[in-house]
Amino acid sequence: MLLTSLETAQRLEEADIIHITRQIDACAQIFPDHRSFTAPVGDGLVSITLPSFKKKLNRITGFGMSGPVSEDDLAKAEDLCTNDGVEIAIGLCPLADSSAIQVLGSRGYIVESFVNSYIRILTDEDLKAVSIEGVEISRFSEKGVSEFPKWSVEGYKDGGRAELLLDTLARAAVLRDDTTLYSAIVDGKVAASAGMALIETSKGGVAHLYIDSTLPEYRGRGLQAALLKERLKDARKEGFDLASVQARPGNGSCRNIERAGFSLAYTKAWFVKCRD
Repeated sequence: MLLTSLETAQRLEEADIIHITRQIDACAQIFPDHRSFTAPVGDGLVSITLPSFKKKLNRITGFGMSGPVSEDDLAKAEDLCTNDGVEIAIGLCPLADSSAIQVLGSRGYIVESFVNSYIRILTDEDLKAVSIEGVEISRFSEKGVSEFPKWSVEGYKDGGRAELLLDTLARAAVLRDDTTLYSAIVDGKVAASAGMALIETSKGGVAHLYIDSTLPEYRGRGLQAALLKERLKDARKEGFDLASVQARPGNGSCRNIERAGFSLAYTKAWFVKCRD
């Protein structure tokens, strides 16, 4: 069942804007000698940091979500990206104003890939404790949180992404005041890790689940499912009634997400400039 109205989509996209803004703010701390910044574009936001991070951090979010956009809006963002040597990418919500797709087409953009945005309504049923025999779910302490990047990267690096990007995403999560970081401990060792950002938007709160990672030798043991449920419980305790998470279509994470009760809100298309 699709849960998406325009208002829900605007809530999710606003949360995504806040999420990427805080990631870029963290990048500015991690790389003080490099310019990392955001700027408004078409009622959305363009985020720019190290060019090698590509669309994971260099992108336009929320384009056309509040009404019509123009070619001038996109041209200004393109100029910013060009000046910083960044290839622009736009993650477009299918509920964006129809002018957005027209502007992208007229400026030579094509679809490169897709990402699923999932949503789950939280209730007091989510407050029930969940346990797996032999697994301890805990939060990284203030003292131990410096170890989070190590474990996060260990669980991700066989997926083909650059280690610098993985380390930066994890360090950014550590720096954020809105994010709680979790671990799944097996036999005294961190076997999986994850994060949750509690984000307040103008349309209500969103508990955004992200940066899930499992060490290869511990996959298939339900650790991410346990981490998902633990975060949903904590979000509900904090009074949140909506949780979100994103995953590439066909990714194994989608199964865990759907089994945890999430429904597909919509699939965003990633647009990039067509190379002649």
